[in-house]
Amino acid sequence: MHAMFIHPNFPAQFGHIAEYLKRQRGWECTFITSIDTTHLKGQVPFVHANYHIGPRAKQQLTFGFPPGTGPVGYYEIVEGPRPKTFYNPGTIIEMIEHMNAIYRGLRQAPRIKPDIVIGHMSYGSMLYLRNLYDCPFVGYFELLPPPFWSKELALRPEFPPTEESRISNATYHTFTYLHLHACDAGYTPTYFQLNTAPAELRYKLRVIFDGIDCNVFQRRAIPRPFEFLGRTIGSGTRVLTYVSRGLESARGFDIFMKVAKRVTETLGDVLVLIAGDDRTNYGHEKPHIGKQTFKEFVLSQDKYDLGKIHFLGRIPLKDLSTLYSLSDLHIYLTTPWVLSWSMMQAMANGCVVLGSATAPVEEVIRHEQNGLLADFYDVDGLAKQAIEVLRDPPRYRYLGEAARQTILDGYEKERCVEQLVAYFHEVMDRRRAGPDRAVGSPDPTGS
Repeated sequence: MHAMFIHPNFPAQFGHIAEYLKRQRGWECTFITSIDTTHLKGQVPFVHANYHIGPRAKQQLTFGFPPGTGPVGYYEIVEGPRPKTFYNPGTIIEMIEHMNAIYRGLRQAPRIKPDIVIGHMSYGSMLYLRNLYDCPFVGYFELLPPPFWSKELALRPEFPPTEESRISNATYHTFTYLHLHACDAGYTPTYFQLNTAPAELRYKLRVIFDGIDCNVFQRRAIPRPFEFLGRTIGSGTRVLTYVSRGLESARGFDIFMKVAKRVTETLGDVLVLIAGDDRTNYGHEKPHIGKQTFKEFVLSQDKYDLGKIHFLGRIPLKDLSTLYSLSDLHIYLTTPWVLSWSMMQAMANGCVVLGSATAPVEEVIRHEQNGLLADFYDVDGLAKQAIEVLRDPPRYRYLGEAARQTILDGYEKERCVEQLVAYFHEVMDRRRAGPDRAVGSPDPTGS
């Protein structure tokens, strides 16, 4: 069995699935991405191939192969760099450039013949490949935002999308709609995300979470004092944590900082540790704050005790697990958007999580059962609960234990990947039964 995964980023939502299929099931797996993975040659068990976007780029692929295997075809990009960091394509034209690069590159690698193609619906990356491969296509459905003309498009009313952003949204998600029609089936991590799909096409989608590695993310006893990334955590220090891929408005970074200010002013021996890049991924704040990053903007709005509040930047997984193990309280905030892995990782790590009472969070956290909730904008309510927990962490430890059990029961990596593998087989079986029978499709006879 040969599975092809396509995502402009790497490893994204598919790396751990490809590794599992190769190691545990013996499948052949090929991962197509725009990110430079040449440094991983011989280090991952599946084939990874890079395509290049650029005006002078040759539409070919660079392949990296697992240890002890030979190439099924080797194509080298000779012009232009490959990016180390992925940024979402800004326009529909850029997305088409990705689609063309993938199609033309794979067209020159005829020995690659997948039995199933799995890709991210938002980027259009699979669409042209239906002309190359007569096999099932499964799409990862992330989300469709509200209509581009509606007020609901604004993730934060304080930072409404500009006219340019609204017009861009009118076409940006075109390929998600096209993939929903063109793919045999799809899956999505949460019911919140499922409910953003058109009602008439939801039958094609199955809710299966990406999966959290509960061996990596598990709580470890760390005696204090402890030195962590150049910071000393004393024996009596309380640790408040916040993690986000980007320090941005959609993830409530500004709200968190207001809460952190209250906490540091109220409690004596407390340390606030913040992990994440100084960038915006989802929000619309950039046109409203000038040339500053959102972090710079937030820090300029008030005075914060930066002797107690520390920015760690982006940190490796092993340090992230240590951060969660040090945490006495983890705060996770989000607007109604894609649920972050960071919240699920924190729960797997046994953190007491205080989350925003928004739909994606409420799907997982039940107030005072496996975590705590407060309104996204309720700085008073968030700060009150945070201070209560940090004053007496042992009293709330049961919430961290219940949080981990929640992840083990429904979101653990191997369990989720097994569900996906069963789903892939189901899709392939249904395809063999007839090309017009999608998984979950109504009986064509109407009976």
